[in-house]
Amino acid sequence: MKTVDRMLIMDVDGVITDPKEKRITEPEILDEIVKRLEKGEPVGLNTGRSLVWMIDRVINPLLEKVKDKKTLKNFFASGEKGGTWITFDGNGEMQHHKDGSISVPESLQDKVRNLINSEFSESMFYDETKETMISTEMKDGYPIEEYSNHQIILNEKLQKLVDEDSSGKPLKVDPTTIATDIENKHVGKGFAVERMIEWLKNLGIEPQRFVTFGDSLSDIPMAEKLRSLNKKVELAFVGKSEIKKSFPFPIIRPKKFFGKGTLEVLRSL
Repeated sequence: MKTVDRMLIMDVDGVITDPKEKRITEPEILDEIVKRLEKGEPVGLNTGRSLVWMIDRVINPLLEKVKDKKTLKNFFASGEKGGTWITFDGNGEMQHHKDGSISVPESLQDKVRNLINSEFSESMFYDETKETMISTEMKDGYPIEEYSNHQIILNEKLQKLVDEDSSGKPLKVDPTTIATDIENKHVGKGFAVERMIEWLKNLGIEPQRFVTFGDSLSDIPMAEKLRSLNKKVELAFVGKSEIKKSFPFPIIRPKKFFGKGTLEVLRSL
């Protein structure tokens, strides 16, 4: 095993991309990522977004900054909370991966798609880019207060569909501020981290410490999972939420929030 100083594991929305504009507004973050890859340090992205969305908004802009494509062998991007992921071979060629065993049944996908189109098309859309889970998301520019009212009704209907599902797969309804997902109960930020640890083993790399980046409380399981695996980890929290609970690892709170906060922490490492 090759020992390296650290690995960065980063959420995407609110950490790399702006949570409102849904795009990168602090491009220097990508320069910092490239700098780590060139040093031989691994970097992982961990999001509930689809690979299609991540390639368009984050990975393609990153690739434009990479001079030696071979350094991309140290880069891992997990989508759909661990259901899909991207790696790169020794020549810098992108490899797509999918865990079909945790995919939501197609029959349920059809029912949710029809529900959105018939009753909620004004405020939200069905995300056709997801491969292993169902995602319904607020339309860009729609008033979030009105969306929240619609979402309450939607969540009840989605839970009923899940309860009636006869596939036997363990499913859960997972609402967030601007979306509601139906996903396998096993997926999550910690689940995706387990995939990254397995990837590191196959790569022959052993980081001495990890720094995870998140902007919401749902990102904390990344650091919790690493700590449960006896890894040395710090959490860089760039969101505005207050963290009331104590954790068995250091938490970095930069002065700035979201992408500016991410950049502040990266410059200090």
